[in-house]
Amino acid sequence: MLLVYDHDNVLHITNERGLRWNYERTQKPQFGFDYDYLFYVPVDNLTEFELNGETEPLNKEACAEIEEYIKLCEPPLELTMSKQFIEDIQTRVNENRADAMSKLGFFEFSDMGEVMISAREGSNDPRRQIARRFLDWNDFLIGTAYRICEELKSTRDEDLKDFNHYLESLPDVPHEESFHEVHWSDDRFDRTDTLDIAGGEEDLGEDKRAI
Repeated sequence: MLLVYDHDNVLHITNERGLRWNYERTQKPQFGFDYDYLFYVPVDNLTEFELNGETEPLNKEACAEIEEYIKLCEPPLELTMSKQFIEDIQTRVNENRADAMSKLGFFEFSDMGEVMISAREGSNDPRRQIARRFLDWNDFLIGTAYRICEELKSTRDEDLKDFNHYLESLPDVPHEESFHEVHWSDDRFDRTDTLDIAGGEEDLGEDKRAI
């Protein structure tokens, strides 16, 4: 469980089931002790309050009072655990994609748009093979996440498994070497893209003789 009343007057609550929600710019809950800001995050060993600029630890009685308050709080009607799981999966997908993009070599891609341009058919970008391998992995990531979210969408909250069960089904971010061929730079240019120096000289010589 969690309850935080932060410096922006936002009340953050996580109940026993793990459902999370916020109340923006709300009045602080009333407890048997005075406070300006409150931080009850036992999972991080953070249980303290601020009053008049001073920080004090919460005692056992205060923690018990906060936990009882959390148990009595009703989450918003539209909030479900499956919906929260879906949002958390999508967040992890974005994090994994960003992590993978940071491993695409010393000459970095600025965004997905540049990856798509580099990977396009007919591209002469020397990073095109890296970009294509990244897009293949991204397709796998999205496809897996989509199937997980489809399952979550059709599962009732009481039948859900632990979130880590779904999270661990996502593909890991590959090692940097996975996006690089051993000699990927050798095929930067197709034969049609390179100058045939010998042939060019012959053609040039013929042209000169013709002149």
